[in-house]
This record gives sequence, structure tokens and C-alpha cells, in this order.
Amino acid sequence: MQKNNTFKEYVAPIVVLVAICLVITAALAATYGVAKPIIDENSKKTADKTRAELLPAADKFTAYDGDLVVLEKDKVFVTDCFVADNKEGMVVTVKTKSFGGLLTEMVGIDKNGAITGVKVVDHADTPGLGTKAHDPKHLKQYKGKAELENQDIKKDTTINAVTGATISSNGVHHGVFAALEQFKKVGGVK
Repeated sequence: MQKNNTFKEYVAPIVVLVAICLVITAALAATYGVAKPIIDENSKKTADKTRAELLPAADKFTAYDGDLVVLEKDKVFVTDCFVADNKEGMVVTVKTKSFGGLLTEMVGIDKNGAITGVKVVDHADTPGLGTKAHDPKHLKQYKGKAELENQDIKKDTTINAVTGATISSNGVHHGVFAALEQFKKVGGVK
């Protein structure tokens, strides 16, 4: 009789919990399998919309399939580059190290190599402080620039960092610098 109580008290609850975990894991995997294509499609639509905002003169975009710029491994690197089919420019997506981790930004560059816009699309920076470096008012100072003086915002007299958010400002600045380097590496828009 002692064995039966031990089984009911200790083994049976463990078996039930393991079975519940297996069922929940299978349900989550099935849900992910159904949702992943929808998530991917929505992400693509959002990226396409942002590209159109950053380079309004473009008609459609084609992914560049050459080498992508890596300024600093795992800290400043281009993740994709899309060239406008009508040769009006390109939009470059860059990941850079920022205060809260990696941030992702997209940079529009016209056919002459001048920045048409910058938009931070993903980040983990401190809301209200670090995110001031992502504000459109701050980002508009890059518009029209075809070159930056320095990769480091502290050494670039043409761009102002956000006071109290220097690391986030520098993260954005590194990304814009990398995007301009990608434009040069591609050889402009041909």
C-alpha cells in the first residue's frame, strides 16, 4: 500500500505535468507554424512602406545581392540594401549597437548619394531619453547630407547629438555612416 501512495503523491503529478507541457508545446508550435508566414508578410509590407516613405521618388525596389558593409562585427552592420528599380536611389537597413542593445534603422539615399530620410524601426533604448535620438526632429538633420565628417558623432561637427542620449545618438549616427558606406560600396545607383 505504501508504493501506491508514493505513486499517487509523487509520480502521478509529474506525469500529468509533463503531459500538459507536451500538449501546450505542440499547440504553441502549431500556432507559430500558422502565424509565422503572416508575421513575415506583415513585416515585409511594413518594410516596403518604410522604404517608400524614405525614398518617395522610387517606384519599386529590388534587393541588392552583393556584399553588405560591416563596420564592426555584431555592432555596426548592414542587414539589407534595396535599390529602386527606376534608379532613383536605395534604402539601406542597418543594425547598430545602442544603449539598449541593437537598434535597427533604415536610411534612404537618393541617386546622387544624399540622404533622403532616416527612420529607426526597432530598438530597446530608454523611452523618453534614448528615444529622443530616434525622434524625426533629430533625424532630419541628416537629410541632404552625402557625407559625414566622422563615424563617431562626437567628432562630427555637422551633426548634433542629443544631450543625455549620446550612446543612442552615436548608434543612429553609426548606422547612417554605414548606410553611406554601403552606397559607396555598391557604386551608387546605376
